Amino acid sequence: MFRVKQLEVEGCCLITPTVFMESTCDLIKVFNDTQFNIYGLSTEFKEEYYAIAKPGVVRGMHFQLPPEGHDKLITCISGEIQDVVIDLRKESKTYGRYTSVNLNEDNRNLIYIPIGCAHGYYIKGNKDALVYYKVTKPFVKELRGGVHWDSLDIPWEFNKEEVEVERGDKAWPKFEAFETPF
Repeated sequence: MFRVKQLEVEGCCLITPTVFMESTCDLIKVFNDTQFNIYGLSTEFKEEYYAIAKPGVVRGMHFQLPPEGHDKLITCISGEIQDVVIDLRKESKTYGRYTSVNLNEDNRNLIYIPIGCAHGYYIKGNKDALVYYKVTKPFVKELRGGVHWDSLDIPWEFNKEEVEVERGDKAWPKFEAFETPF
């Protein structure tokens, strides 16, 4: 059984998974087709991957352009991230809003991100983060899009002058200058 909480961005959910604890192993169920369907979440995942990210780095805010936009299911298996989502969908009642949650190896939570939202995260603490993704369409590098991470006064949990930013992520337009394809 999952607990699903609707977040500030329409269609974006925080998912608390079922944990089966034994003396030598914790088994964490991160996906169940039937339960996801109950909440209206996509279950048509086409690709899975993970990222190993250095601490003190901000990544994002990324999305995949239409017609290959995809829903994402993300968790942080090891380490800790501040995960942020921005709604880029013109017709959404939460267009231009963001949500932020902490994902880490202790809370074991997941975030479900619908098509048309930009996603990014900051790697907290002093160890690498292992971030796991499931997506409803395969990643296509040529269709990668983004919005600048320092948009919308997002309350990031770092000092902006000291954070390391991926070179490509520095060039994305600010949300205010961004023309959404969604």
